[in-house]
Amino acid sequence: MRRKMEQLREELELTEQLRDSIESRLKVVLPEDLGSSLMDGVVLCHLANHIRPRSVGSIHVPSPAVPKLSMAKCRRNVENFLDACRKIGVPQSFLCSPYDITQCRLQPLSAAVQALVALDTTSPDRKPEEAIPAPNPASAGGSDTPSLVSVTTQTPPPAWQIWDLIGSSLLHILCLLLLFLAYSWSELT
Repeated sequence: MRRKMEQLREELELTEQLRDSIESRLKVVLPEDLGSSLMDGVVLCHLANHIRPRSVGSIHVPSPAVPKLSMAKCRRNVENFLDACRKIGVPQSFLCSPYDITQCRLQPLSAAVQALVALDTTSPDRKPEEAIPAPNPASAGGSDTPSLVSVTTQTPPPAWQIWDLIGSSLLHILCLLLLFLAYSWSELT
């Protein structure tokens, strides 16, 4: 009975840590049921984009017409989040599975989010290299001595940013040209 109460208390603390990490960075207030608010992957994708802009290319979000995402779109968001975590530099040992997120298993998700947050270069009080605790399978048995893994952040080369800007500009020019041609064509007919 005592062990069960201790596990519940640890789970509650873990949930509150996860909630604080996300809410403080995204400046949002998450619903009471944290697991169900994260299972569609939308908030997690926004968190990854907050840590490293444009790390998640597309995010499926609910609309007023369709307020609930399909499981396929939720899974795609979750996979995009996990891919972004890999690109940002979260070690594979910290990543959870898409199943963990879609089934509201907060313990593995919390480890991934904490590792991602540790790589946040936008935080003013963060050092360039910071140690984050490695997941310890023995910790489920009661050991409180985490080992440390050193993580060094890597920034993408500036050339990527330049090509992103050039590609975006060319796309906008092409769209304007097509609009002009469509308008001219409609005036001629």
